[in-house]
Amino acid sequence: MNLKVARENAETGCVLLVDDEDALRRALGRRLRADGHTVLEAPRAADALEMLERHFVEVMVSDITMPDMDGVELLRRARERKPDLSVLLMTGAPQLDTALKAIEYGALEYLMKPFDLEKLSSSVVRGVREHKLAVAKREALESTERLKQSGPRSVGGSPIGEGTLLGGRYRVVKLLGAGGMGTVFEAVREDLGKMRVALKVLHMKLTGRPELVKRFRREAELIAAMHHPHIVSVLDFVVDDPSFIVMELLDGMTLAQSIVKKPLSDRRCAIVASQVLDALDVAHGKGVIHRDLKPENVFLTKLATVSDVVKLLDFGIAKITSDEADAKLTDTGTVLGTPAYMAPEYARGEHCDSRIDIYAVGCVMYEALAQRQPFVAANYNALLFALQDKEPADLREIRPEVSPELAAVIKRAMSKDRDKRFQTAKEMREALEPWVSQVRSDSVPPPLGSAPTEEIASVKPR
Repeated sequence: MNLKVARENAETGCVLLVDDEDALRRALGRRLRADGHTVLEAPRAADALEMLERHFVEVMVSDITMPDMDGVELLRRARERKPDLSVLLMTGAPQLDTALKAIEYGALEYLMKPFDLEKLSSSVVRGVREHKLAVAKREALESTERLKQSGPRSVGGSPIGEGTLLGGRYRVVKLLGAGGMGTVFEAVREDLGKMRVALKVLHMKLTGRPELVKRFRREAELIAAMHHPHIVSVLDFVVDDPSFIVMELLDGMTLAQSIVKKPLSDRRCAIVASQVLDALDVAHGKGVIHRDLKPENVFLTKLATVSDVVKLLDFGIAKITSDEADAKLTDTGTVLGTPAYMAPEYARGEHCDSRIDIYAVGCVMYEALAQRQPFVAANYNALLFALQDKEPADLREIRPEVSPELAAVIKRAMSKDRDKRFQTAKEMREALEPWVSQVRSDSVPPPLGSAPTEEIASVKPR
């Protein structure tokens, strides 16, 4: 294959180059940027460790001999902090004991200087792929662990599995995934032409808590009442042992899964976000705040030839602003949701309104473009501190190709002062119109959403 074509087809990612030789580091950086990678540069090991905390890095390429710390020690510390990180070490004076230590600490490759730049290119591509594979494996293990911790899922004392009949008409096909409130299965409705559906079954360990059973039922009622093309459809709610929600079965992938593959372009990010905002506009109009907006809850499916049609998932912890019953389900000061996407006032446990969803959309857009969350911290408390007192790294430092105008939209959405954010989902949606209009001018306007066509794997919602 032609090398240029090979590079166009290769996976690209964020690469951190660590070398105190400025000329060499810059030369390697030019080559990797030409290959399509985002490249960060550090002249010292200490600088590299700081950058790893601030940026989403997939591959680190480091010299063995550094003035403040040898490359093997940097490898050890970096992998302790970022176990998924792929590390390539470079040396002009190879030593057996150093090579063995590098392998012990998880180095992907050991490059001998001088090396061909084609070798560097292929090694970095391999590193990007290994990183993505490591992330996927870790997420699969975490999902399995969540399933184990969610308690037994059973009918009449028997585990739910392939062939189990629920509600007298829904035959389980396979397990799709699990969340905080329930486990999701693919199933067919036997009395209606084998229609394929998704069942969200309440965790058995929660069935003894009336307030959570009530919340589970209310999730079904909320979604059914909103009925919007960008909100997953609820088809049925069955009160049984166990109770479950019946939803449309989606083919595609979550935004989180898409981000792992590669960052979104400006246009694609704006189109996805605009559909999320359309859905939120309807929800907010009915007094519903989502409260757990994150890439895992944004599903990308396909309608005819149109890709990236958004379906907003999981209203399990949504809040009804005018509902006294809802206030009893969630006491003042109680915080539910995913910390990385929480608005500062919500993380403090203060009274919140629909602008916390606007903040979360900004966080999701930031992550979609940067392939990393806006705030990264060592633990929960440190993350909450960062939400209150720190600003995220400049988006355009991570991805210079992001337009200043789009970065400004995201920055405003993520303002710590809610009065400085977009005040409604509609207002933010209008701010994204230049990118949406650009897409529409390039093609025939589709009925729901439009984005550059990409192949979407058949992955079911989790």
